Amino acid sequence: MSSLTQTPLVTSDAPGEIAFGAQALEWLRDSNDPNAAYWRFVLEEGAEALAPNLKTRAALVRCAGRQWPVTVNDGGEDNSYPCSLYTQYVRYALAELSLVPSRWQRLGAWAGLRVLGFALRWAQVDRTVQWSSWLLSTNLHDPALAQDAVAVREALCSQFPNHAILIRNIHNFEDPHLCQKLEDAGYELITSRQIYFFNGQTAEFNARSDVRRDLKALKALKNYSIVEHDGFTQNDAPRIAELYRMLYIEKHSGLNPQYTVHFVERALKERLLEFRGLRNNQSGRIDGVFACFARETVTSTPFIGYDTALPAELGLYRCLVSMLLQRVAEHKLLLNYSSGAGQFKRRRGGEPSIEWNAVYIRHLPFHRRKVFEVLRDLVNGFGRSFLETNEI
Repeated sequence: MSSLTQTPLVTSDAPGEIAFGAQALEWLRDSNDPNAAYWRFVLEEGAEALAPNLKTRAALVRCAGRQWPVTVNDGGEDNSYPCSLYTQYVRYALAELSLVPSRWQRLGAWAGLRVLGFALRWAQVDRTVQWSSWLLSTNLHDPALAQDAVAVREALCSQFPNHAILIRNIHNFEDPHLCQKLEDAGYELITSRQIYFFNGQTAEFNARSDVRRDLKALKALKNYSIVEHDGFTQNDAPRIAELYRMLYIEKHSGLNPQYTVHFVERALKERLLEFRGLRNNQSGRIDGVFACFARETVTSTPFIGYDTALPAELGLYRCLVSMLLQRVAEHKLLLNYSSGAGQFKRRRGGEPSIEWNAVYIRHLPFHRRKVFEVLRDLVNGFGRSFLETNEI
């Protein structure tokens, strides 16, 4: 489960409690939640042990018997987007301006983003407390999120009166009323990105020609064996981290979380994520890998990589996606496949959904509220229209 639940769901109206360090670890001691070990790692060693560009303080908030992971963000220029709205809306956008074909449009966008960036820094947009925060590209939320939205908000506002209260990765795909429930609880919704879902309960995507072609390519892949989680060793950890770095850091952006070898070692040993990959039968080396983070019947894939130096004809990425969709169909899971590669995902049956950041700002000073509202209006207007009309 995504909240570190210890008792049955109860609608909460009493303020929650917040714990750091040893007290938070004590709260986790008796938890039977399958994700508790992951958050225990973050509490014990700090977020930067997960990735050096995740600079935040980890905690827990508890109400109505449920425990939610919390990250307290105080800003910083080098933070990855799981901790930084500034990185998401400004630094990431600036890094991708080369994708805009028109020189004049690029120039206009660059100027606009610079002005927006100045305003966001002035308003301390990264001074946030984020809850239901797993420090991953995609947070999976417990169904009790809306039930606890007011109680957790009040507890966090009391403890951190100068921080905005943030929930990332909000969408209506699983619960069509979630966004309205959060707005009713006082949160503002700011468009984040377009994400894609694959429903393994129906597995209609298996009928897609691209999916069948990918599966055929996987079966025809010579000199490789599929490796399940228990087939990896600690000696594979540096290579796994390297494959992720090749794809997400070197090929895409250093603004993505830069996962450490130490984290991969712990994740393999304690099953903090569930890994699956492709091992070269001749060299014994892992050349492709992905890892899933699950909450009940919903899963995400925050970690994927392959050797980008190998010939493209091998189709390692397509083979990994084929393995992932096989697993989703076999276990009847709902896959939240995050954003990016929109055309690739649509052709394989991915169902698009707009995702938001939910932020509570009513307790903040006027000038900070206004900048958040300007960001909301800009992104919900131009940004959402762009996402819905472009396959990204």
